[in-house]
Amino acid sequence: MSGWWRHALGDLTALLFPEREAGQALPVMDGAWTPNRGLDEALPLGPDLPGADDLVADGEGGAWVSAGDTLWHFGGEDLGTRRAHVRLPGEAGALTRVGEALYVGVADCGVLKLDATGCEVARLTAVDGQPLTCVTALASLPDGRLLITQGSAQHPPARWCHDLMEKRASGRVVLASADLTQARTLKAGLAWPAGVLVQADGSALWITESWRHAVHRLGLDGELRPLLRNLPAYPARLAADGQGGAWLGLMAARTHLVELVLREREFREDMLATVDPRYWIAPSLRATGHYLEPLQGGALKKLGMMKPWAPPRSYGLVAQLAADATPLRSLHSRAGGVHHGVLSAVPVGKRVLAVSKGGARVLALPAGGERDA
Repeated sequence: MSGWWRHALGDLTALLFPEREAGQALPVMDGAWTPNRGLDEALPLGPDLPGADDLVADGEGGAWVSAGDTLWHFGGEDLGTRRAHVRLPGEAGALTRVGEALYVGVADCGVLKLDATGCEVARLTAVDGQPLTCVTALASLPDGRLLITQGSAQHPPARWCHDLMEKRASGRVVLASADLTQARTLKAGLAWPAGVLVQADGSALWITESWRHAVHRLGLDGELRPLLRNLPAYPARLAADGQGGAWLGLMAARTHLVELVLREREFREDMLATVDPRYWIAPSLRATGHYLEPLQGGALKKLGMMKPWAPPRSYGLVAQLAADATPLRSLHSRAGGVHHGVLSAVPVGKRVLAVSKGGARVLALPAGGERDA
């Protein structure tokens, strides 16, 4: 297809289908999304924890945290004591707790159910004949059944960027029994579903769809209805905030350059085939500062400091949503910060903890509203 015809077809598609994401402009971060230093002011809980991915409250004031192939427990005064609880057979990710049982998503393995001592008591490896190799989030219904989001049928969690740049939509939401002996697909054809939250009455779910920059309401009958569209970043996991709303982690900010690359099929396919993935024009959980990384042209420095409004290679962002999913406030770590790649934010006791996978840290978020820019 020639270049002029492809552009003409894109314009025609935007005209005929104005609700499609491709026809929407990249939103400006303002209002509840106004950039600030909230995440930069967050307090790390102890030393760095490489591979930190998700966390869940233990019900006694502490928290379980997945990192690498290990499940960690944070407890003690100010959660300053950590210990390795159990080693797992792969990279640990999504977590949820039901009573004394812990459910863990493990890359290339599926979902493991652990008892209070950390022993595996059940495992779910495939649903409807399809391997469950890319578990991105877990939650439970009031009756104990388990909800599972699978980001991709082609890639494990660590290759999320490949899934985005290949423009895939092979994710799904799975409903499983508490003992993991029965499971079925609730909704398929999703573009990297990365978060799931059960409404208080158990009648419906909220799910995030990262590559479509949206939060949806999903009925248990499989009906999907949008709640938030065209977000300024790629949404990740959801957690109830205790006030009828939710905390939302967002893994990376969208940029005009990446949006352009996603529209230009020939350029994008050539880039994927010939360039090291570390240097793709693509979002990242963490910028290394390597001279081959893209998006550095606008990252001007003065007095040795990168300007926070520079085009971000990686970004830190957490938002609190109201009961109707309206954004209430957000906390940011901008281009010059380090608390990037936030996959989840969860209330633990009287605090809200967040996992910055890019920064390899578990963070205690500052109380109150937005911080000054």
